[in-house]
Amino acid sequence: MKLILTILCFFPLIIVAQEKNDSSVFSRQHIVGQLNNNANNIDKNKRELDELKNELELLEKVNERILDGVSRQLEAASYNLTIFGLLFAIAAIILGVYITRIESKVVRLSEENKTLLNQTEKSKEEVVAINNLIQKDIYGLFTKIKREETVHMLNRLSEIPKDINNLLEPLISRELEKEDFKILKLAYLKIKELPSEPRPLFSTKMSYPDSYKLVFFQHFLDLAIRDKDIGKDFTEFYKTGIACSFENDIVKSTQDFINAIVEMGYKPKKEEIGSFMKGLSVSKYKDFNDLYVLIFDSLKCREDRFEFFNFINDDLESRQSKSNFGKQLVVNYSSENLTANETEIIKKTETLIAELEQEEEEAKAKAEAEIKQTVKKNKK
Repeated sequence: MKLILTILCFFPLIIVAQEKNDSSVFSRQHIVGQLNNNANNIDKNKRELDELKNELELLEKVNERILDGVSRQLEAASYNLTIFGLLFAIAAIILGVYITRIESKVVRLSEENKTLLNQTEKSKEEVVAINNLIQKDIYGLFTKIKREETVHMLNRLSEIPKDINNLLEPLISRELEKEDFKILKLAYLKIKELPSEPRPLFSTKMSYPDSYKLVFFQHFLDLAIRDKDIGKDFTEFYKTGIACSFENDIVKSTQDFINAIVEMGYKPKKEEIGSFMKGLSVSKYKDFNDLYVLIFDSLKCREDRFEFFNFINDDLESRQSKSNFGKQLVVNYSSENLTANETEIIKKTETLIAELEQEEEEAKAKAEAEIKQTVKKNKK
């Protein structure tokens, strides 16, 4: 009975347990079903995800290709813009240079036109002036033509200094201007730098440097003496220059000489004074009194005149000029109160004059005796 009761007691429990087991089985099946559904959903989602990834990769590739195309187009456009910019800059530079050249040509043509116009007007004025000269002043025209010829000769000497021997006589006989001195000096300095050439035997022509010195002597002696480059070259040339001069030339050259010497200070110029006065003394102008008056008057004071007398050499070749200059001292100062030195100079002059007069009388007597003797021989 107990067994039955016990079974009856546990029977509900067994039923409940069985029910629990059944519900548990059902729950498991339900869970398994849900898991299967979830797995299917996961697979489906995975497949969709894969499809989306594929689509995404495709879209990325398409975008990359699109971006590459756009980038290439931008690069091409940038390159084209750069080339176009360079071409435009080059074209602008070329255009600017061309415009500048055109502008400079226009300006130059304008200036040339003005110059040509001025030259035309000047030529017209010259033609009118020449026409007036021909009609009214034929000598003025001749002088102008002669001056142009002189300038041409001087320019030739600057190019060919040795041509001085062919142009010496025309240059000496013409009037030269002060500005001509510079051209002659340049030609003379060129000829001095050349080695000296032996003169042909029995040649009457001067050396090239002496030919220039003669032109300087007759036209520009004052400028030549003052010139530091060539002034010393004339000390030994005075004798030749004086011998080659006409009367009007020696007057001008003497005036130029004494003016330059006095202006520069004659006291340091003893050698030059001695050489010039010796040249006068042995020339045909040794008794040309106007020259000594000119020298005397050009000296500034009495003291200078007496001292100038002492600067003249006492040798035989210089006695004539020393005597003639001394006569000016005797004429002007012998009646005045003289210093001891001045008195000695006056006495020396008088003695020199007496000696020269005696020598001149003896020379005349000798010449007359020779003439008489020649006449007697001819009669026999």
